[in-house]
Amino acid sequence: MSKMFKKLKKLLWEAAEILGLVLAVAVLVSSLFGPDVPFFGGIMANVQGVIQALGSSGLGLIIAVMIILNIWKSR
Repeated sequence: MSKMFKKLKKLLWEAAEILGLVLAVAVLVSSLFGPDVPFFGGIMANVQGVIQALGSSGLGLIIAVMIILNIWKSR
């Protein structure tokens, strides 16, 4: 049973890494080429909407997420 959970954990971790890379590429492509890029164009509007919805704590949240990701990365 423990082996199954370890395999599932590894699979989910790899999926999270891939999705994080896709998000980073989407933000980069959208910021470079604007909102008219197919598939990646609307990502900046979504990210800006999330940050505006969070209000002034949005910047703090982004910094906290960066710190958490850095800790996970050092594992």
